[in-house]
Parts: sequence; C-alpha cells; structure tokens
Amino acid sequence: MLRKSENGLTPRNGESLIVAIVCRISGCAKQKELSLEDQEDNGKQLIGELYSGPAEYRVIATKGKGENLERPELEQIAAAYKSRKYDVFIFDDLSRLIRGGEAARLLGVGVDNGTRSICINDGIDTVEETWEQDALNACGENVAHNQRTSMRIKQKTMNRFKKFGATANRAIMGYLVPDGAKTYADWQKDPQREAVIREGSRLLRQTLNGETVAAYFRDKGVPVGPFSRNENWNGTMVLRYFRNTLLKGYPQRGRTATVKHHATGKRHSRTNPKGPSYFHAPHLAHLDPIEFDELVTLLAENNKHFRRKTEKGGDPRLAVPRKRTRSFGQHARCWYCGRHYVWGGNGITDNLMCSGARERKCWNSIGFPGILTAEKLVQVITEKLFALDGIDDQFRELVQQANSGGTDGLTARWKNLERDAATLARKKERVTEAVLEYGKSSTIGEMLAEIEKLEKLQAAERHFLESARERTIDVPPSSGELRRLLTEELRRLTVNSLEFGEFIRQLIPSMHIYLVRVCDGGHLLPRAKCRLDLVGNFPDADLMPELKTLLTTDITLDLFEPPQRVRIRSDAVGLAAEGVEQREIAARIAEKPTQTAVWKSLELQRRMDLLQLKTPYELVFAPPANYSKLRRHLHPQYVFEPLNRYVPPEI
Repeated sequence: MLRKSENGLTPRNGESLIVAIVCRISGCAKQKELSLEDQEDNGKQLIGELYSGPAEYRVIATKGKGENLERPELEQIAAAYKSRKYDVFIFDDLSRLIRGGEAARLLGVGVDNGTRSICINDGIDTVEETWEQDALNACGENVAHNQRTSMRIKQKTMNRFKKFGATANRAIMGYLVPDGAKTYADWQKDPQREAVIREGSRLLRQTLNGETVAAYFRDKGVPVGPFSRNENWNGTMVLRYFRNTLLKGYPQRGRTATVKHHATGKRHSRTNPKGPSYFHAPHLAHLDPIEFDELVTLLAENNKHFRRKTEKGGDPRLAVPRKRTRSFGQHARCWYCGRHYVWGGNGITDNLMCSGARERKCWNSIGFPGILTAEKLVQVITEKLFALDGIDDQFRELVQQANSGGTDGLTARWKNLERDAATLARKKERVTEAVLEYGKSSTIGEMLAEIEKLEKLQAAERHFLESARERTIDVPPSSGELRRLLTEELRRLTVNSLEFGEFIRQLIPSMHIYLVRVCDGGHLLPRAKCRLDLVGNFPDADLMPELKTLLTTDITLDLFEPPQRVRIRSDAVGLAAEGVEQREIAARIAEKPTQTAVWKSLELQRRMDLLQLKTPYELVFAPPANYSKLRRHLHPQYVFEPLNRYVPPEI
C-alpha cells in the first residue's frame, strides 16, 4: 500500500490542486466501461485523503493494450508532465500506464518537471527516494504476470483442443454450428455446399487460379463465411479457403504465434516454427485428405514463383496467369525473349504485346490482335474437329483399351511412380543420417521440406492411379462425341470472355509469337506457332499417350491480314504466265486491284525467285535496320535480356 509521504501537496498556482487521473482498460470483450469509472473514483478518494483544499481533476481515460508504446495518450501524458501545469498524476497501478520498463521512464519525466506521480496499488510515490527502484520492481512483476497468464491460457486452450477438439465456433462456409456447440464434434457439414466445394476444388486444381473459382462461387451465389470482412469472393479468399485443413477433416490450432516488437510494444502474428496441432474430425471432411494435400502442394509450388524478380531469372508467370485474364494474356510467349504477352499492347486495348518490350529487355514491340487471333483459332480448331472422322475407329479402340485396363500410359506412370518413390526413399535416408551426424541446419531443413512436398505429390499420384483402375476413364468414347463436346463449348463461349481464355489454354498449351516480313519489305507481321491438344481439357487423357499423340499437332497461324500484293500474287502470276497484260489482270481478279497492285505482286514473285523462297515471307531474327517503327532497341536503357535458360523452339 501507499506510504503517505511527509511532503504535502501544494498547488503550483496557489489556488487549487491540479490533478491528472490516468485510467486504462485493454478493451477486451469481458471488460466494462465501469472499470474506468472505478479507477477515477479511486484516484479522487486518495486525493481527498491527502489534501483537504480545492482540487481540479483532469481524467485521461483510454482503451488499449498495456504493452503498446504507440498509444496516443502516452504522448499526451508526456506533454502534460512537461507542461508543468499539473501538481500530481494518479494511477490505479503502474500497469495502467504501460506494462514494461517504459513506465518508469515516463515517471522520471514527471520527476524532472516537478510533477508528483502516485501509483496507488503498487505503493509508488515519486517523492520517495526509492521510487525508481519501486517502479522497476513493479514493471518486472507486471511483465512476469503477463507472461505467466499468457502461457497458462495458451496451454489450457491447446490441451482442450487436442483432447476434445475445443473450438471458438468461428465457422467458415460449408459448415453448420449448432447453438451451444463447444467442440468440433458438434459441428456439421452443410449438405447444400458440398457440391460447390468439390467443384471449386476441381476448378482450382485445373487452373491453379483463385479468381476463376471466385467467379464460380459468385455465379452460384455461394455466401462468404459469417466472419468474413469481404462481402464477395475474390481470388485471395479462395486460396485461403482451400488451404484450410478443416476441409479434409483436420481442424488446426497454433499455425501462427505472436512475437513482441519491443520498439513499439505491439505483438505481430508470425508463422509458428513448431507448426500447428491438428484434431481429427473425419465427419467434417469435404475433400479427400490426399487430394487436399496434393492441391495445397501444387498451389505452393505454383505460387512460390509469384514474386517480382530483382535478379536475372525465369518469368514467374509462364505456366499460370497471375490473375484471371482473357485468352492469350500471360499465356502466349515471345519467341525471341521467352516472356509472356499482356493485353493493351502499344496503347490499343484489344492488342497484346511482349512484356519484355515494355521493360526494354526485348526489341519485339509488335503487337497482335487478340480478338482476331481467337476467331482464327476457333476456325482452325473446328476444321481439325471435322477432320477426326477418318480416325474414329482408332479413337474408339484406344478408349476401349484404356477402360479395360490396358493403357500403356497407366502402366508407364506406375513404373515412374515406383522409381521416383525408391529414389526419394534413398534421399530421405541420406538426409536422416546427415541429421543424426551433423544436427539440423537450415539447408537440411530445406531438404526435408522438399522431401515432404514430393511425398505428398507421390501420394496424390498413387491415389489417382489407384482410382483410375477402378473407374471409367474420363475421355469421350468417340471422335464424334469429342467434336460435339468441344463444338458446344466453343459456341457457348464468346472469344472475348474470361471463360474462353481458360478454355483455350487447355486446348493450346503452348503458343509462341514471332515476326515475319514480306521479302520485298514492308511492315513486320506477327505469326504464332501453337501446340494444339484436342483432349487437353480432359485430365485422364494423360493416361492415354497414344491418343494424346494422335490428337496433338503443331499449327502455324498468321495473326494478320495479308497485304494485297500477297493476296493476289498467285492469280496475278498465273495470268501473267498466260500473257495477259497487267491492266487486264487487274480487271480479271475478283478483288479488283489497281494495275499498280498487280505490278507489285509480280515484282514480289521476282523477288521470291531471286531468293529461292517458296512463300513470300521471311523470318525476322533481329530488328531490321530500315524499319523506323521499331525504336525500343535504340533507347539508352535497352539491353536485350532473354529469360534465364530460355531456348526458342523450332518454328
């Protein structure tokens, strides 16, 4: 208790005692505003016992964590001390100011400025010679009490979680929590959400793009969780949702831990190095545990590249777009530097251009029209589909063979899995021996994490292959059925839609853009080398390598309208060989070109004969010296820098 000092209280202004009463509560759910009033009354009662004259009270009442050194009232208290307008500061106890040594420093500011401070419950009075030691002792007791209480609460809640599955009842979408539920055993799956969750998982596995699943959830009217801060689904929320182990029936606790930042007194959440603890609740599993682990591993493997590079290295967005985008965006690649194409090329909304040209790392700044390219691809795919009739018997035979268990792809994948599993087991054994001999280090920790990731992928592969033995292969039974399914999908989707972009990435797994030029000069023109996979949107097609080979082909696509002299060249050359004059040739060609255009087409043929070319186009390997529209390579900051280890494919 407070020792009443022999030094009395004397007003500085000679009239009334100016008293500051500091009150604080942390603002937790169980604390009430009444506690602030109790602290205020306690301070006034003490002054009444120590001083019988008139007194004026100024109350500083706040809510905030006691360890937080950035609370605005602390600056207010320091300024009040330095103002020398107050005679005395009253605290219920020192922890009402700050929990930590900073409290003693603040009391010292008051002493320096002649302002007395009294902490009632701690027995601290700065007129006593021992006030600083008393304050530091009180600070130590407050910190120790805080730590012990925190450890006790954490141990108690974790123990109850491990034993009974105790939960705070913060449900997420897909689960029902009855009133009064205290453990995960009381929770239930929401049967209305099972189908959309499984379909969302399938879409995410297929695209590895959270925004695609978010759009699906929004279209289906799937509500966000009751504790979500957002009203609508977005890609980030989807990825966070499908990483929640509750979906495989293993709710977790302790994934993060708080770490105190001593400069500010705040506590920040960090990943717990010990890892979370799990409670097995199989009745809550929406997804198979092996499928869930595979999905999380694939997301982690894919997303680890989604960071901006400061050094030379591979493009972080080659396989999967960073965000949901239209066809060819972050999908088509520049043949020269290997970087992806992006929409908005050269200021034209519907054009795409090499992202390397934007960064002055590639000279190829020629864009190509996205809508025209999509329309041309649809036409080519349709033609290929109608050419499938000639292979219908072979198609049916391969599908029947796969469904009877005789697929070479399944056998090959089993052999590869067993070989990789044996290799991984030997590697794990060597790493374990290294841990026993040298102890665990950061390098060994990374190796163990990589081994764990590969084990999950192999478990998922084994699960997939085992299920493939027991079910019908998900591939159309005939070429006619394949044509019908793909044709319906192409008709349903508009070429400018996001859905078409996702669909075309499955049918066109690779697309490289390069430039050509008419051999007699003129503009640089974009051309695409594409890999067409007609069964690319059927995952089980990978189990049938012969069918995959049969329906996969390389196509070359001109992403431009040919110049007139190129369009009329064949007709003009044929008529000229018959001795028809140029003016008459112009009249006979359906396009009705001018005589000058006919002359240019004949000159083009002479140029082709001179260069011994079969087509009027030449491949462009570097920016032409006589072409003024390419100027990025002339910029002082330009350095041609292809992606690390990028090798252009043959065209």
